[in-house]
Amino acid sequence: MKILNMKTISILIIAILFLGLNLKAQQEEKPSNLEETGIIIYTEFAPVLKDANRMQFLPSIVDTVEVNPHFEYKIEPVLFKTSFKPTPITAASFSGEPLKPLYNGLIKLGMGNYLSPLAEVYYNTTRQRNYSAGAFVKHHSAFGKVKNSVDQKIFSGFNNNLVNAFAKRFFYTSTLGADISFKSNQAYFYGYDPNIIVPTDFVKPRDREEMEMQRYNKLRANINIESNNSSERRMNFKSNLAYQYFFAQSKNTQHKIDFEADLNKLVKKNRFGMDLGFVFNNDQIQDSAVFNFKETFLDLNPYFKHYSNNWQICLGVNTTGELSKQPVAYHIYPNVQFQHNISNTIIPYASFTGYVQNNTVEFLSDINPFINNFHTNKITNYAQVIDVGLKGNISRKVFFHLNANYSKIDDMGFFVNDTTTMLENKFVLIYTNVERFTGYGEIALNDLFDKLSINLKGHYYHYSYIKNREKPWHMPTVDVRLNTNYKFDNKLNFGLNADFIGARYAKEYDADLNIVEKKLKPIVDISLYGEYSFASNFQAFLNLNNITGQKQYVWNNYMSHGFNFMLGLKYLF
Repeated sequence: MKILNMKTISILIIAILFLGLNLKAQQEEKPSNLEETGIIIYTEFAPVLKDANRMQFLPSIVDTVEVNPHFEYKIEPVLFKTSFKPTPITAASFSGEPLKPLYNGLIKLGMGNYLSPLAEVYYNTTRQRNYSAGAFVKHHSAFGKVKNSVDQKIFSGFNNNLVNAFAKRFFYTSTLGADISFKSNQAYFYGYDPNIIVPTDFVKPRDREEMEMQRYNKLRANINIESNNSSERRMNFKSNLAYQYFFAQSKNTQHKIDFEADLNKLVKKNRFGMDLGFVFNNDQIQDSAVFNFKETFLDLNPYFKHYSNNWQICLGVNTTGELSKQPVAYHIYPNVQFQHNISNTIIPYASFTGYVQNNTVEFLSDINPFINNFHTNKITNYAQVIDVGLKGNISRKVFFHLNANYSKIDDMGFFVNDTTTMLENKFVLIYTNVERFTGYGEIALNDLFDKLSINLKGHYYHYSYIKNREKPWHMPTVDVRLNTNYKFDNKLNFGLNADFIGARYAKEYDADLNIVEKKLKPIVDISLYGEYSFASNFQAFLNLNNITGQKQYVWNNYMSHGFNFMLGLKYLF
C-alpha cells in the first residue's frame, strides 16, 4: 500500500476546507438552483479499482498414499432348523348348483269331442353314469262325423298308434345305442264329392261300416355307434344300421335295409371326412297282379370343412348311384356351404347342393294317408338347391332368420285325385319338372317381460314350370304360423296358436274330360290352449282347436273337423 507524505495530506485538508466554504457561498447566492453548481478537484492521486476474476478450478489435494479395499466372503454350509406352525383355518367347501329333480315317467290322458281319446305313457331312466333307457306309447283316434257340401254327415275317423323302446350305453370313447319301434296309422277314405255320378247299384258310403279303410304299419329296428373323442389323434366316426318292414292292409309290403356312416378326422382347424350311405328296398305291390321290384342306392360324399373364429366353410361332392337301374344312373352334386359370424349377432350363410328323393308308398303315406297304393312312384331329383340366408340375434331375447331358396327339381310329384277309382277319393302323383323359389322368414321373441314368448314364421312359394304348364296341385303359395305362450304365474300358462295356408288348386275334369282348376279356400285355424299345475307333478290341460269353426280342406273333398277340444291330465312319477 502506498503511504501519503505530509505535503499531500496538507493539500487535501486545505482543499476540503476550501470546498466547504465554496458550497456555503453558493447556497447563499443561489439557494434554489443546485444544478448549476460545479465541482473541480485538483490532486495528483487518482485511485483505480480493478475487476475481480473468479478462479475456474477447484482446489485438489494430491494424496500419494493409495489404498485398495479387499473383502473376503465365507459361506458356512450349515442348515439351521426352523419350525412354522400355521394357524388352523376352516376348509373351503364348494357346492354346485342344485340339479332339478327328474321323474321316471309321464302319463298323459285326454278326451275330446268327435269321440277322440288321447293316451301317452313315457318311462325313462333318471341320470345314470353308464347307460340310459326308456320306452313310450302313444295313441290318438277319433270316431266322429263331418258334414259334406250337401250337409250329409259322413264318418271321418282315424286311428294312430306308436310304440318305441330305446337304450344307450356310454363307453369312454364311444356311445352305443339301439331302438325298436312299431307305428300304425289307420285312415278312412271319406272324402268324395256327393254330386259325383256312380252306378245305381253302388251306395255312396256315409257310415263307418260302409267306408273303405287303409292301415299302414311300420316296424323298425335300429342300432348305432358314435365316437365321443375330440382329439386330433383319433378318427371320429358315426354309423347307423336299420331294418324296416312296412306293410299295408292292401297287402303292399316293403323290406328296407338302411346303412349310414360318417368318418372324419380333425387336423387343427380343418376336418376331412366321408359320408357313406346304402339303401336297399324290396317292394311288393298287389293289385290284379303282384309286382316286385328292387331298388339299391349308394351314396359317397367326400367333404372338407374349415373352422375359424368367424368362418365355417364346407367343400365337397355328393354322389348318388341308382345301382338297380340298367344302365346304372349316377347323380353328382356340389356340396358347398359357408357361414360367417359377425360379432356373434349376425350370421350370413349360403349353400349349393342337391339330392335324390325316393317316393315310395312308405314315404308318401306319412304325407298323405289317402294315397292309392297300387301305383308305382318315381325318383325326384333335386338337381340344384341354392340357399342364401341371414340369421342372428337382435338382442338376448330376439332371434330372427331370413332365407331365400332356389330349387331346380326333376320329376317333382303333386297329388291329384285318382279318376280310375269309383268315388275318386284316392290320390296319385303326377310328375313334372319345375323351378321353385321359396322365401322364408322367422322371428322369435323369448321371455318378454319374463312371461311372454312369441314365434312367427312363414313361407312364400313360386313355381315356374319347365315342361307341363299346370298348377302346383295342392301346394299353397304362402303359409304362416304363429305360436305364443304366456306364463301367468308358476301354476298357470296359456297361449294362442294360429295357422294360415293360402289358396290351393285341385285338378278335376268336367264331362268333356277337360281339366278344371278347382280352387280350395285358404285355411285359417286358430287354437287356444292352457295348462294349470295342481302340484309340481300334476297338471290339467285344455286345447280348443279351430275355434272359428271353419270348414277346411287340406286335401280335395277331405274336410277336416270343425271346432274341437281336448281336455286331459298329465302326471309325472
